[in-house]
Parts: sequence; structure tokens; C-alpha cells
Amino acid sequence: MKQSTAKMKDTNPHPLTPARVFASRSLASLEEEYGEDRKFIWSVARAMQILQAFRLRDGAMGNNELSESTGIAKATVTRLTHTLTELGYLKRDSSRKYYPSPSLLTLGYTVLGKLRIRQMAQAGMQEIATASKASVALAWPEEDTMVYVAANAAPGSDGLLLDVGSRVSMASSAVGRAYLACLSQDQLDEKFARWEILYAADWPALRERIEQSIKDVRRQGFCIVDREWRANVRAVATPVYDADHQTYMSMNCGGPSFVLDPAKLEEEYGPRLVHLAAKLGWRSPW
Repeated sequence: MKQSTAKMKDTNPHPLTPARVFASRSLASLEEEYGEDRKFIWSVARAMQILQAFRLRDGAMGNNELSESTGIAKATVTRLTHTLTELGYLKRDSSRKYYPSPSLLTLGYTVLGKLRIRQMAQAGMQEIATASKASVALAWPEEDTMVYVAANAAPGSDGLLLDVGSRVSMASSAVGRAYLACLSQDQLDEKFARWEILYAADWPALRERIEQSIKDVRRQGFCIVDREWRANVRAVATPVYDADHQTYMSMNCGGPSFVLDPAKLEEEYGPRLVHLAAKLGWRSPW
């Protein structure tokens, strides 16, 4: 590990927190997995962490903020933001802070275009969104989060809770727990071991809720999370199998708690999601 330790000397020892883990993989986790991999290019990894650090609610970010968010030393951040700006992937505002350039959309469009299941699901997702007067989304697993790759809203609604590219916690959302139900026990144990540290005192009760959701999915095909991911939101979700990529994803129907009736989620929208997942080529992992 001598070589990898030297490579990581420019990092800052920021504590592990849910916000940082959900933003991107921590440098510590990258070091643990790739520290002895001579083919792993750390400059590329750090550049990707810079791009992943931006969030819609945060707006533009300066080098100090990016350093704090990613754990990368400011001197390295400064070189990375300069390079990314020169390449057109970042822009600077009047306060000389950085924000993602629309040029990044060309990369994302390529990804979305390769997700055939996204196109296959659109009509069915819109039907459920319209019927529920809420939103329906398809999500891809990424570390400890789920990334929205498709999202449909009911006509005349206030809009999507989250749009394509948004991330939600895998542990506290219905869409995340539906995906967790597809994992093997060894895979679950690995996540639970990490989350025990991450969530600390909150973990025992959270684990109990996650395990109940997993049981619900394996018993009836879907789970409901009521005002846990956000205090005013409830949602139902089911796993989806992407045959093209041999990957399990998940799909949810969610909205404000005053719009979505729990009984409707249980009796109508949950079963409709399961039916749609079956039409998309569901393959049981159990």
C-alpha cells in the first residue's frame, strides 16, 4: 500500500457522513478498493468526484467548497477545475464560482440512449403517474444511492419531486429498498456493515425498517415507505430487471402525503408497478 498512500497525501481527512457518501464515493473507499491497482488513474477519479459534487440546491461552488465536499486538497481541486473549465465541462459565474456546463449533457444523453428499458417503460409509467396524480420514476443503483434515469409526472401536477439524474438514499427510500430486495445476503451484509458506521445510533431502527421492506417486496412484489425519505412524501416501489444490462433496477410511484392515499398505494399503485415490471421482462433473483 506504500504507493497508494503516497498518491493520497493530497486528501483532506473529512469525516464520513451520509451527505458525503451520497454525493460520490469517498476517497477512503476508493483507496481501499483500488489502492494497489496500478491501472487506476487517480486524476480521473478525482475529476469525476468534482463533477459529482455539484447539486441543484447548492448552486455554484468555489474551490474551497469543492475541496470540503470531496475531501480533495484545494491545490488539486484548483488544477482540476481549471482543466474541466478549459475542456468546457465547467463554467464560472460572476462570483468566479463553478457550475456544470450544458456540455455535460452530451455525456448523459449517450447513457440514457443506451437504456432501452427506459423507452420501454415510458408509456406505462405515464399511465400510473396520471392515475395517481403523482410521479413515477425508474432508478439505477449507484453505490449507496439510486439515480433517476427516467421520470414521469401527472399532467397538471406541481411537477416531479426529482428529475433525471437526481440521487436518493438507497437506505431510506422505497425505490432503494425495492432494489435491496434483489441482493444476496452477502451483498446486503456488506452494505449493512458500512451503514452501521454511517448511520450510527440511527442504524438499528433503520435496519429493522429496511428488512421489513425487503420482506414486503419478496412477499408481494413492492414496498411502501411513508414519510421517511422526506417528511411529507410517501412512495411505493418495485424491482425491475434490465435484461440488456443484466442489472436489477427499481421503479417507484411517489408524491406528497396529502395526494397519495396509503390504501391506494397498497391496493392499486403497488400492484400496477409490479404488473409493469413483469411486462418489462421481470426475472426473479430469489
